Amino acid sequence: MGKHDWKSSRKITLTFKKIIGIAAFITVIVLATILFSNLETQIMTENKKTTDERSASELTLQNVNISKNIPDSVFKSKYVTIYSLPNKTGPNGILVDRNDVVWTSGSFSQSLFRLDPRDGNLTSYLIPEEKHSNTMVWSMVEDKDGNIWFSQFGSNPLWLFDPHIKKFNSYHTSYPPFQMKVDNTTGDIWFTTLIGNTVGVIQKVENKTESSYKIIEFPLGASTTPSGLFLKDDAVWVAELSTGKIIKFKILRNNDGLVVNIIKTLELPQPDKIRFSSPIDVLVQNNETIWVTEHAPSTISEYDIKSNSWKRFSTARTIPPIPTLPFWMRESLDHKGIWFNEHQGDRIAFLNITDHILTEFNIPNNQVPDPSPYMINNPISRQNIAAQNDYYSTIFTLNLSLDPTNPNKFWFSQWDNNKVGMVDRTEIVPFDIHSDLTKIIFSDNNTTQTAIINAVVLGKNITIPNKDNHNVIFLSASSSMRTDGGFEKIVANFTTNTVSLSRSDQTVPVQLVLQNEGAKPGNYTVGISASNGLVTKTTFVDLEIR
Repeated sequence: MGKHDWKSSRKITLTFKKIIGIAAFITVIVLATILFSNLETQIMTENKKTTDERSASELTLQNVNISKNIPDSVFKSKYVTIYSLPNKTGPNGILVDRNDVVWTSGSFSQSLFRLDPRDGNLTSYLIPEEKHSNTMVWSMVEDKDGNIWFSQFGSNPLWLFDPHIKKFNSYHTSYPPFQMKVDNTTGDIWFTTLIGNTVGVIQKVENKTESSYKIIEFPLGASTTPSGLFLKDDAVWVAELSTGKIIKFKILRNNDGLVVNIIKTLELPQPDKIRFSSPIDVLVQNNETIWVTEHAPSTISEYDIKSNSWKRFSTARTIPPIPTLPFWMRESLDHKGIWFNEHQGDRIAFLNITDHILTEFNIPNNQVPDPSPYMINNPISRQNIAAQNDYYSTIFTLNLSLDPTNPNKFWFSQWDNNKVGMVDRTEIVPFDIHSDLTKIIFSDNNTTQTAIINAVVLGKNITIPNKDNHNVIFLSASSSMRTDGGFEKIVANFTTNTVSLSRSDQTVPVQLVLQNEGAKPGNYTVGISASNGLVTKTTFVDLEIR
């Protein structure tokens, strides 16, 4: 097959991956419980140890020219650039600082890594742990002074690294922070502790001679399992994983501006309504709309506070179909969309919150296979399917970070693949998909109903060297009915599964036929997706079954 050797089948069976996918959010909690078991509960204990920078020659990766001569450490597809870290690193928490430098930490290497994407230079700083063991760094932020804060499972749950003097200090919280967010107005750092069932805040306190940090934690109640948080208008919103609730707390401060307490002011959904399903993260768009990643059903949900109702948007179906498990969210710098990572979908997603178009960028995990760059142009070939599955093999994409200076770039980490990567939306996607239909209504007692969704695939910015070279677009359908994006007692088929685009102004009509076979009453969404193997775009239609 040329210079690349490809395995004939995947090592991980579909059945096993489905089990892992459905139980992944439970696994996170169990894993956290085990790792947290030996934590100290002392607050504000500072570790004054410092560390010397490792030799740059030991862990430096050189990127000569990623667009022409890609070295082993860097791999680039059209939209995604992947950077390899040393083996047995296990990166999770990731941060892009104000100088466009990327930071991450090894779960297995006890090191903090600094990656400069401009030259590919990678530097490692040894974390001064007294007892070296496997840790999991879940969150990483940059404070107003340029310090890097990160949390880890272990005896030292919270670290500060000063990149100017290359010094580490450690601090203690009741349990390691699971997610941290910086209040851009006050500079305070808020965090959740997941298993600790608390929300906390780190505040810098200035005095005449020096500054220090005050850490306060507020208990939320047993088995609340706070996961994600969002800061807005002097309030902190918290996603409670175990209760299925989103809670809003008002922040109370003293005359010196220091936080002294939080008070619950809102609980969503209302008590008489169904709960969210394993809410991992929360994002507040305005005072009327919140967004939630629901891990178990593999959906991102839009909740309307006034009507106490929400709409679930499923991710596009994977090949083979598995739960994608959306995890963390970040609002785009222009406030027009939401980035989120798919825990095991091998994609980074961007949802336009105006037209609800979902764009998912496939993450390549190996070198491009031969003979087709994406192994999707001939889906019937058994050999091509095997190579494609290896190319986009399931990797745990656990964390993400905005680029604070570039709205088109977005970073992520791959924990079990020892890699970090960047998605670049600057490159125009050469197609769109759209439907004028907004809603379909079925009756649950009528199993003979059929509905047709008319949509169009549009060519954009297509450059064709000759008339015989076409862009092949593959169609697929998904729904919020099942965790893997499939349908439950509804048959969904396209009249054609592929379309070819040969020019930028081309419009190709497509049809999706839905046949009701006794589906359960409820409100769902149907996704109509178009993909060229590198990127997938999905438009949504409401589905109500009465």
